[in-house]
Amino acid sequence: MKLVQLTDCHLLSNTTDTAYGQVNPYQTLAACLHLAMREQPDGLLFTGDISGDDSALSYQHFLALVRESVGTTPWRVIAGNHDVNPAFNKYLQHAVLQAGAPWPLGNWFIHGLDSTYRQALGQVDSTELSATSAHLQANRQQHHWLCLHHHLVATGSWMDRHALINADEVKQWLAGQAQIRGVIHGHIHTDQSHQLHGRPVMAAPSTCWQWKMSPDFGVADERPGYRILYLEDDGQWHTHIRRIQ
Repeated sequence: MKLVQLTDCHLLSNTTDTAYGQVNPYQTLAACLHLAMREQPDGLLFTGDISGDDSALSYQHFLALVRESVGTTPWRVIAGNHDVNPAFNKYLQHAVLQAGAPWPLGNWFIHGLDSTYRQALGQVDSTELSATSAHLQANRQQHHWLCLHHHLVATGSWMDRHALINADEVKQWLAGQAQIRGVIHGHIHTDQSHQLHGRPVMAAPSTCWQWKMSPDFGVADERPGYRILYLEDDGQWHTHIRRIQ
């Protein structure tokens, strides 16, 4: 199975507007989707911050791009800190990956956790962890992947001021979930990978501007992109980052 992770789209109400680094998020998401569909994926997962301005129009633009680009390929979404607004629920609730109700892909289940909390800070409620644990216990023969928006492992950068405030609780919970093969997240707008309890915890590039992982705020030079996960039925996997030209 091929799963494409796209994250931190930050679409705006005006499709011609640019933001950090003079990047137009509508155009770069369109380019990322075009490139991703050349992979012939089995599914696409958007790991939060679909909107950049909380506008209803930003979600309408997102749906139009997805419908135009992906056709019948299934897709799911989780909320980011910029998606705590009525418009996200109105337009995307039907596609939200809920804790305890993961997405089956071949011999895998893709689990989503809602890490939205207050402004840019994140928190995962214990009920989300309990619901995920129950599904893991009931499906021991399958392989599992976990996704959320906020980062679990500190980056040593300015982005740690916008962290998951109960990261230690989530990491302790993860230590007891041997069936989870790895974790993917967004939020930090860069490709980064760590090991946690013997499993990878990986971020993906944003589909728009990229952040510098430095003590002070900064925009990096890398191009927008996405992560693709290759998931084998026997539990083996590998991954690559793709970037638009």
